Amino acid sequence: MIRTLVCIVAIIALLHLNGCGVFGVVAHAVPQYTQPRYTNLAGHSVGVMVWADTAVKIDWPGLSLDTANSLNAKLTELAKKESLLKGSTFPVKPASIVRYQMDHPEIEMSDISTVAPRLGVDRLIYIEVEEFATRATDSVELFRGSMVATLRVVEVTGGVAKVAYEENGIRCVFPHKVPDEGLPRGNDYQFYVGTVNEFTNELLKRFVPVEIP
Repeated sequence: MIRTLVCIVAIIALLHLNGCGVFGVVAHAVPQYTQPRYTNLAGHSVGVMVWADTAVKIDWPGLSLDTANSLNAKLTELAKKESLLKGSTFPVKPASIVRYQMDHPEIEMSDISTVAPRLGVDRLIYIEVEEFATRATDSVELFRGSMVATLRVVEVTGGVAKVAYEENGIRCVFPHKVPDEGLPRGNDYQFYVGTVNEFTNELLKRFVPVEIP
């Protein structure tokens, strides 16, 4: 009995002396999340449109559709459990939007706020891809995924559209900590898929809280 009391007193004393450290460890274990920058998708129909620079499109003709499909799929899945996406619907598939872009090449010269009302959604997530690569800048033999784009969210109300959110120069690299000189192993397909996935994960941070690694 005495031994038990001594142990209890010792533990209490240890916690008292190291309280800050102990609670610091507990606090450090609590997950931290990014703060979304645009929070008005809930309850609205949403579409995703991706435009790519001509030079990018020549090298990567499927990039617009693949990027749109990736982001659309992730938002659709998150809408099932994320309050900031509650009630969001995604009625227009990215393939249909890409088909519209192909059938109407003149819209490339139009302001996106004049195009959005034609797509049948309340919110259009519009991405302009300015740069895309699967190889390192200084060596075409080494692999390093990179992507740079501008994001706009267009709100459509009563047939009238306005750009409600805009962010330029959103960047990502793949893998996350790849050196500037690139990596000797891999192939273009792996780095293409990985870069698109990494970029759409980066875009998600603008719409929902994402746990910080």
